[in-house]
Amino acid sequence: MEPAGPSLGLSELRAALASPDPRVRARAIPRVRPEPGVQEALIEALRDVSADVRRAAVRALGRLQGPRATRALIHVSTGDLSVSVRAEAVAALGRILEARTRDEG
Repeated sequence: MEPAGPSLGLSELRAALASPDPRVRARAIPRVRPEPGVQEALIEALRDVSADVRRAAVRALGRLQGPRATRALIHVSTGDLSVSVRAEAVAALGRILEARTRDEG
């Protein structure tokens, strides 16, 4: 899902994640700016009831590529109920590994 609309800060992301509509929650995630607290909000979104929201959070965490994000993605890749969310987590981990390998080589 590509970002549509202006970027969101942490407070706007939290407000969107509180929406009862999973489409609102899922569409907000790709629009979030990296700033303090965002990673934690995205990790919390991995527990959302909607697979679409969890998948969007996985993609966003994959772009952040921090150690906490990587640990969360490893957990999702083995434990999420949705096959598509697990697959997205594995793909995100692959992109993180590829980026780290490029940076080291």
